[in-house]
Amino acid sequence: LGLAGLAGLGGGLGGPRGAGAVVPAEVEGYLPAAPGAAGFFEFVPSDKETPAIRAGTIPKYRFWMPGSWRRRTVANILSGNYCQPRCDEPWTEVLFDGREGSLQVLVAPLNKLRRSSLQAGQSVEAVGTPSGIINALGPNITGNTIEDEEVARAESVKIDGRTYYQYSLETPYAKTGSHQLASIAAKDEAVLLLAISASESQWKNSKDELTKIQESFRVL
Repeated sequence: LGLAGLAGLGGGLGGPRGAGAVVPAEVEGYLPAAPGAAGFFEFVPSDKETPAIRAGTIPKYRFWMPGSWRRRTVANILSGNYCQPRCDEPWTEVLFDGREGSLQVLVAPLNKLRRSSLQAGQSVEAVGTPSGIINALGPNITGNTIEDEEVARAESVKIDGRTYYQYSLETPYAKTGSHQLASIAAKDEAVLLLAISASESQWKNSKDELTKIQESFRVL
């Protein structure tokens, strides 16, 4: 199984920040309100939040989500816990879900996509083109190869000096759902990917909310 297929093995509920915290809680109960986005709450990992953060392997990141969403436990086999600080394959940082859909933050080691480290000021465009990056990392989102016709939108957006590749995917055969949104950025030795998945009904009812989550993703 790929990352997407194994994601459900985590099983448990996540809760407030801090290593080992596992309590069922809606994020509005412990995360700060997202600035200028009513009903959304901002997640930034703490210094000990994940194996990669604790090992200093990756930079921090942030995103917003609706207050009713809950954190899910990442299965140890997916978390990168066994290979930090030098993992050879992508791993899952965090999982959240709610009635609107679900999300995961994935990290791919830069050496999977590029031979040399990024220099100061370089972003994801130095790693690959939008089509090349989604072809390489898409299977980690959906569990299947991404076909060209499934990429409904692929854009390069520069925010605060960093480039993000943003995608909308129509994936009728994906294990994670028929609609996917993704935002991909790169820094230092890692490519970070926010992937959002939704069923047909979730997409119909919550497209705007899911797009707001996608657009809120930042690598810090």
